[in-house]
Amino acid sequence: MGARGKRVGVICLVSLVATAATVSAVVIQTAGVRITVLSQVMPYKLPRDKPAPIAIFVAGHLAAVDGGIPPQLERLKIQINRHGLLQSRGLPVCHARQVQPATTARALATCGEALIGSGQFWAHIILPGQEPYPTKGRLLIFNGRRHGSPTLLAQIYTAHPFNSSFLISFAIRRVSDGFYGTELVASLPEALGSWGYLDRIKLTLKREYRFEGRSLSYFNAACPAPAGVDRISFPLAKATFSFGHQRLAVRVNKACGVKE
Repeated sequence: MGARGKRVGVICLVSLVATAATVSAVVIQTAGVRITVLSQVMPYKLPRDKPAPIAIFVAGHLAAVDGGIPPQLERLKIQINRHGLLQSRGLPVCHARQVQPATTARALATCGEALIGSGQFWAHIILPGQEPYPTKGRLLIFNGRRHGSPTLLAQIYTAHPFNSSFLISFAIRRVSDGFYGTELVASLPEALGSWGYLDRIKLTLKREYRFEGRSLSYFNAACPAPAGVDRISFPLAKATFSFGHQRLAVRVNKACGVKE
């Protein structure tokens, strides 16, 4: 194999897009780490120019190719296409102190009105002098504020082997140029410390609500098909995973049809 072939072989990227549905799967592998992302956006048909409410289904899996414990994810950045819109106007706000520490039940009782997504997580617990062992629990996403700026608060809770809760804060930043109009950035060690390694999530993001007599949605998107074209595939999001000096980027495409 030539030098170019070797370079191509370092990163293997496979994208599978279902034709009838809007499910996409992306697998990327390099330097002993494999990341798999499954996603679906509904509905399939969206307005051409004006963002409309959507629901997003995401499943992610981080694994070591040799079957061992993967390196700890230190930073996660998610960039969202500028045809997508995060709308929180009039939505109740949750503050970190309200959901950390807290069980899932307490977090919902305190901040249920600010909930914008929910799902499950799987992780490996790391305790000094012991072999890593798996655990799983609930994952809740809330509309939040930090230092006066909008954030996404991801609260995770598990009762195994003992009650534990953690909060991952995603800063939200607007991007002025390029494909992507919004960035979400989180530091994982800051949230999890040396507790363990998140290696799998399954999440549904959807929240519609009423404000000042209007029906609004936190998650919205348009279908950016040019005039005369009734369907298109475009880069919906890009996720960058940082492990120390190593970075892996996963791009997720969305196929959409134009709703007249």
